[in-house]
Amino acid sequence: MDFFSTKFTHFSYFNFSFFEPPSSYQELKRAILVKENIENFKFFQTYNGEPYFTKPPLYTWLASIFVKPFSSNPEGIIFPLRVFSILCYTLLFLSLIEFHQKDWQSAFFSIIILLTNFRFFSFINRIDLEPLFVLFSFLMFWSSYLYLFKSPKRLYQYLFYLFLTAGIFIRGPLNLFYLPGLLIYSFFTKDKRALKLILNPLGWSIFIVICLSWYGYGYLAFGKGVFQEFFNIDIKARLVSEAKDPWYFYFNHFLLNFWFCFLILFYLFWKEKIYLKERVLNLFSKLREDKELLFLLTISLAPIILLSFTGKKYDKYLLWIYPFFAILISKILIKNFSTSPLLGRLFLIPFLANLIIFGVIAYKNSTTFSDKLQNIKKEIISDHLVFWQKENPIIVFYAPTPIKVLTKEEELLIFLNQGYKIISEERLNQGRLNKSFSDPYKKVTWYVYSSW
Repeated sequence: MDFFSTKFTHFSYFNFSFFEPPSSYQELKRAILVKENIENFKFFQTYNGEPYFTKPPLYTWLASIFVKPFSSNPEGIIFPLRVFSILCYTLLFLSLIEFHQKDWQSAFFSIIILLTNFRFFSFINRIDLEPLFVLFSFLMFWSSYLYLFKSPKRLYQYLFYLFLTAGIFIRGPLNLFYLPGLLIYSFFTKDKRALKLILNPLGWSIFIVICLSWYGYGYLAFGKGVFQEFFNIDIKARLVSEAKDPWYFYFNHFLLNFWFCFLILFYLFWKEKIYLKERVLNLFSKLREDKELLFLLTISLAPIILLSFTGKKYDKYLLWIYPFFAILISKILIKNFSTSPLLGRLFLIPFLANLIIFGVIAYKNSTTFSDKLQNIKKEIISDHLVFWQKENPIIVFYAPTPIKVLTKEEELLIFLNQGYKIISEERLNQGRLNKSFSDPYKKVTWYVYSSW
């Protein structure tokens, strides 16, 4: 009885987590972009009233359409934004079922493999770009798969470029790392269709026109300054930064997130004595003959290898690759354990463990953020606020209108004399310290100053 009671409690926390406030600055930022887009829809995004071009706008556009009926107040958009992520994952799982042509056993293993991957599972209701990006990246992969292995129709070529472009319009150029995998596959198999897919002039023309029109619009309308964060952080710091994370960072997370699958692969390798030289050579020979497995292997590993040469690394950048690897593992499992009902039950163990861990985290977040955010909202939010040097996303999210950010000292006295309160992360010499509050996300103190 206690066992089922515990499971029900954690499942309740899992459900409750959909109503919880954002659990990080990143979630807050996405919620702010959607909130401001709903209030005053523009072709470009705004963050605290300022044009935001660090990430493309497709996620904000689609999420805003979904959230609009529930947008009466800032708290009202949190639940539908989490449901939007669930919807993206649901569409992904339905696509996986169709991909396997309703082969329910293969579809089950592909889906359960993803659900036993805690990092992938943790984004199931997260307010972030990843669920939508993963969905469009999978549709891009599926289009290329249909072209290479089912029917070389031009429709599949153009769908490939459509979903490639859609992915770029969500997160930026991350899914371009898919293309080297296609090139490697083409090199090993001499499959000319892979080259035709990559070198489609009309497809690239559509891609270039759409992408350049977006960035060109931003440059012409607001100048190159709006891309400062994109070039300095997304490109310079994360791709070519000299202060690089270890090269094995992504491999480490890849192994940890698929630990259960790698245990099974290790068992198969040992069972088949793959450690012997002749067995290794035989394995490579079979792999070259099975083009589907080779294709799945190259498009799964090539992006990880290439991303390992980048600067600042984030394990969530691998999430879009995980469905490809899940299909690969699923095919291996079906081939080697097709008659074993035990394997499916074994996969349920790490899945239930993920559910419990997720429930514990949801409960911890509910006690960490809810009351603190509500206190900040009640005590700090007013009609006359300005920031000093940088904005606080919590205040921006709950405030009814954008809040000006001051950068010059002479502006401080002017706004203080006009009755404004100054919110600053650093102590100021001007004004009187009115109150302070602890930021629950960054563990820093913010100060609120008023006139003398």
